[in-house]
Amino acid sequence: MRRYISLLALVLCLCLTAACGAEDVLSEMTDGRSDTVLDDSDTDSSEPVVLPGEEIESDSATDAQDQDAGTDFTALTADQCVQDALADPRVLPRITVDCPGADEINQAIQDEFYQVSEDPLWELHYEYAKGAGRVLSVVMVKKANDWMEYTPYNLDLATGQALSGAELLALLQVDENELANLEQAVLGEEFTHQFGGMKEQTDQAFYDGQYARTTSPDNAELERLWFAGDGQLCFAGRVYGLAGAEYYEYPLSTGMVF
Repeated sequence: MRRYISLLALVLCLCLTAACGAEDVLSEMTDGRSDTVLDDSDTDSSEPVVLPGEEIESDSATDAQDQDAGTDFTALTADQCVQDALADPRVLPRITVDCPGADEINQAIQDEFYQVSEDPLWELHYEYAKGAGRVLSVVMVKKANDWMEYTPYNLDLATGQALSGAELLALLQVDENELANLEQAVLGEEFTHQFGGMKEQTDQAFYDGQYARTTSPDNAELERLWFAGDGQLCFAGRVYGLAGAEYYEYPLSTGMVF
């Protein structure tokens, strides 16, 4: 009996020793492995720590703000912003600054004037200048015989956006009614300059009617505006003549300088 009790005690001791050894081995394996996740708090996170009252701006939000801010090109001269387009270096321009407005204007010129540039009946050239310290103007001039047509484009170099006539006037803080009155006066002077010497030899009613059409508020140009090289704000003025075409277009100054 005593022999059996001794053997039983020996077996129990061996079992306890084996259990303790296995536990130690498991502990050593667990503590020694750097990639073993013991607890959520032990995980290495790459996310920045946000303190109370702080906000972390995402990369996408930052990129969007950078895109909205754009690049300021106002330090560039007009000559640095425009060059002949490679597609047709004779007549077509290309704005070289990298901004959405330049892309928009380049595409509009390409769409509207590329076919005209290949038509022998039309002459096509362009002019450009910078005004108000931040606006690049490019004017396409289309000519056939004594007929000329002016199509201007304006780019805000500070924002990189193309400007409509209304947006340009808003930028310059010019009232549309004020501009229309100036244009009417300029058109009247241009009509008199061209045809005043013919007044006595022309039917008076016809002469007065053409003068009235030229100086009509409806003939004031609020969209086709651009800057000349001396900073003068110009417009495409339609003067109704005494012979020939119904009217002819001329590049006229508003008298406003920026």
